[in-house]
Amino acid sequence: MPPDTKSILVIDDEKDACEMVKSFLEAREYTVHTALNGREGIEAVKNKKPSLVFLDVKMPGMSGLDVLAELKKENINVKVILLTGLAEGEQIDKAKELGISGVLTKPIQLAELSKLVKENI
Repeated sequence: MPPDTKSILVIDDEKDACEMVKSFLEAREYTVHTALNGREGIEAVKNKKPSLVFLDVKMPGMSGLDVLAELKKENINVKVILLTGLAEGEQIDKAKELGISGVLTKPIQLAELSKLVKENI
């Protein structure tokens, strides 16, 4: 089944961040799913087939980089925007090697979020 072109998944252990992104994007007629950890996020990617994923780097248990590596290992191709408090560094470099489509720094700026969605969907 092809990805839903208006479907977005947010994987972040901060429930408030998920809800903020979800309400902002749903108001713009996107379908938004959320996952509060890496394992749940991987399952949601497999089941919901989103066209874009926002993925937090720092999560307990399974980091965003672990999620990226797992998706790559399972040959799941989906555009991923990394959510991070850091604009650069070793983690960002590693994520770029794993094929991310962009980086959105926290605190999330809604104008930047909107721009990244438009560029990647």
